[in-house]
Amino acid sequence: MYTTVEVAKRLSVCKSTLLRWIQEGLMPDVERDWRGWRVWRSRDIERVKAFQKAYHSKPIRRVRRATLSRADYAKAAAQSMASFAKGYFLRPGVGM
Repeated sequence: MYTTVEVAKRLSVCKSTLLRWIQEGLMPDVERDWRGWRVWRSRDIERVKAFQKAYHSKPIRRVRRATLSRADYAKAAAQSMASFAKGYFLRPGVGM
């Protein structure tokens, strides 16, 4: 029987990653002891290994944004602020 930290070290992932996979329903939760702590058995570790292999079997396409020049960035920021300022004073007589 193993703790979550021990399993994470064996699989080279963070403890939070294992817990996130369980929380998101990607993996079923493991048994717990009388204190409510997770108790990992060898079969649970094998199941996580199989999930990890399937989860990372396809390469993830990375999408990178095009970098903006300073002028383009300033222009986009000014447009954003202008559109925000248009709807800021919605009550009559306020900000006039």
